[in-house]
Amino acid sequence: MKNLIGGILGVAAGSVMLVYLTGAVDPGYMPPYDWGWIIIFGGNMLYLSLDGLLNPNTVWVYIFTWFTMGLIASAFSQRGWNTVRTAIWVGMIQGLLRLGHILLTDSGFWASPDRNLGLVVLFISSILLALLIVPIAHPLAILRERIRREAEPPIPSSIETVCECGAVFKSNPLICSECGRRLRKEAD
Repeated sequence: MKNLIGGILGVAAGSVMLVYLTGAVDPGYMPPYDWGWIIIFGGNMLYLSLDGLLNPNTVWVYIFTWFTMGLIASAFSQRGWNTVRTAIWVGMIQGLLRLGHILLTDSGFWASPDRNLGLVVLFISSILLALLIVPIAHPLAILRERIRREAEPPIPSSIETVCECGAVFKSNPLICSECGRRLRKEAD
């Protein structure tokens, strides 16, 4: 579930960033979809990132956007394959936004004979493109995990409690089972 939330927030942030940083204008979607044009059109722009990365005028905007998406994804993933799972969610959500853009701008897409092949290509290329966040998110997830691990108190090598009556316990009991004496307060 955290991976899905990371994917949604990453794509939403990336979509909004691309629209504002590139100065894109409203494509004129029909109501009621006109209110979410920034997210839908930004998702379409994310899908077209290879064009933006090859354009010298927009290359830094796209690099900054994908880096930010990687930062967001790393906050919701753990190291290893969990980061790849978040990237796959990013690709799926980005593909859905691209599909929404296509359906809103091309009324003949759904009735075309190449629709199924187009959908397969769309989602495969979206997922492959979304793997751009893995080199950013994975090291950050490892770093975040190390920082958390260092902040945790160390695990004791052994736990041993000795009562005044001489009873020895390999745990931390509240009351001695031999004499009934209170060994520690309940708040501990």
